[in-house]
Amino acid sequence: MIDKDFQRQLFNTELKVLEQALLDLAEGKYEGNELLEDYKFMVTNYERLLTFTRRIFKISDIQAGNLMQRENEIKNILNNAGQGFLTFGRDLLIDREYSAECEKIFGFKVSSMNILDLLKTEDEEQNSLFREVFKTVLESTDEAKQQLSINKLPKVIKREERYLSIELRPIPPNHEDDNLLCMLILTDVTEKHRAQEQVVYLSFHDKLTSLYNRAFIDNWLEEFQPEGNFPLSVIMADLNGLKLANDVFGHIQGDKLLIGLGRVLLHSTRKSDVVARWGGDEFLILLPSTDMSACKKVAERILESCKHQEGLPIELSVSLGMATQQKSTKNISDLFGIAENRMYSEKLQKSKEVRHRLILSVEKELHRRFFEDPGHVERVSNLADKLAQVEEARIGPFELDKLNLLIKLHDIGKVGIPKEILGKNSELSNQEFEIMQRHSEIGFRMAQSIDELLVADAILALRERWDGTGYPRGLKGDQIPLLSRLVGIVDAFDVMTHNRPYRLAKSQEEAIKELEKGCGKQFDPHLTHLFITKVLKQDKALTS
Repeated sequence: MIDKDFQRQLFNTELKVLEQALLDLAEGKYEGNELLEDYKFMVTNYERLLTFTRRIFKISDIQAGNLMQRENEIKNILNNAGQGFLTFGRDLLIDREYSAECEKIFGFKVSSMNILDLLKTEDEEQNSLFREVFKTVLESTDEAKQQLSINKLPKVIKREERYLSIELRPIPPNHEDDNLLCMLILTDVTEKHRAQEQVVYLSFHDKLTSLYNRAFIDNWLEEFQPEGNFPLSVIMADLNGLKLANDVFGHIQGDKLLIGLGRVLLHSTRKSDVVARWGGDEFLILLPSTDMSACKKVAERILESCKHQEGLPIELSVSLGMATQQKSTKNISDLFGIAENRMYSEKLQKSKEVRHRLILSVEKELHRRFFEDPGHVERVSNLADKLAQVEEARIGPFELDKLNLLIKLHDIGKVGIPKEILGKNSELSNQEFEIMQRHSEIGFRMAQSIDELLVADAILALRERWDGTGYPRGLKGDQIPLLSRLVGIVDAFDVMTHNRPYRLAKSQEEAIKELEKGCGKQFDPHLTHLFITKVLKQDKALTS
């Protein structure tokens, strides 16, 4: 805005002339001159004219300031609108960018660039479409034709790693001599587009395994085209041991099994096949253009691949059911039911075998991950057999049959206890001891899962004491299962007489003294006496 001093300087000559004329009149310089009245009239009008002219300049200056302020406001609005605004004419050169967003989107100043070069992508069909639409809009005067051409443009384009929303608007000329311009409005919608893609992805994919989900299968069935897809085969797969893994190792480890099986299914099938998590521990595979013979080969690959998976809490095991349809029928989902029934039939037939195998795989994991001595089970088994064979031990044929399995599984619950607690070489804290006590309950649930109820009860009671101060139920005396009392004595003796990470082994004599000290407190007095006198001393006599 022009200040008063600058305005004074601008009209300096005129003001000096006026001031001199007013001074001459005040001093009576032209008194008696016949033209004096005309001179006074002229000076008065000159003063009015100069005052009016200066006022016009001031108004014009205020208007210019207002226009500049308005322009800055509009520029700020455009810069903060999150959109890029640019214009171009028939030469397709960008004559102006109206907001800072243009440079932010493209990473450089776009003025004077060819608009086709700016929007060019690897999609040649799209590049040609831009060329055609811009030409039509800039050369036509028919608004309907212009709009029809604009409607052909895509709403969103991908340029390099960005997704851009585009809107084209023709700007009519202000004067006959002016040329038509086009304004292109650009909006970076990359984040919004990716969020939408993620929503679509999650609606048709399982979040845990990244496989397709049931919603995708439903959609696939609706859009299914029979031509070229028959014979169509289906494999239903059920993950064995998921509940066992969840109960013993926690759901994070159970999730690893689900992810592992999903990986196996993908690697065992073709890209054209559809692999989906059907729900829970069940998976579905759709095999277009696949007969039963080829379907069985896929199943064989799955079973073989499961054997070679590492880093999982238990052996990866799956039950499979297969079905094939040779030609199209009204309801393909009936095929799923056939495969599902066959899967459940196989699971039922092999359930006990599978559960036993899973438990044994957990036993191997116990020896691999922790400090458990593989010879411990063999030694305890040997001593327990000898104690059980002593006539006074009162072990019946049925219990004797379960004794060997109990010895194999008696420590299996420890796989659910952190290694840091199991191997700690100092006294456990109250919290750590509480965690440690869980191993009996974990082993109990594992034995229950393979329908070994007597063994399960014996495992649960292994840490009970004869005097009733043990855990988890505080059983006392004969309330404790006989097998638990027997294995508890033999297990304690073997642990004492062999090195552990947290202490050195005791001699046999020292271990016997500990057993005698615990007789009637921790251990069954009758079985302890038999073990010391009939088993250990007999072994000692044989080796001496």
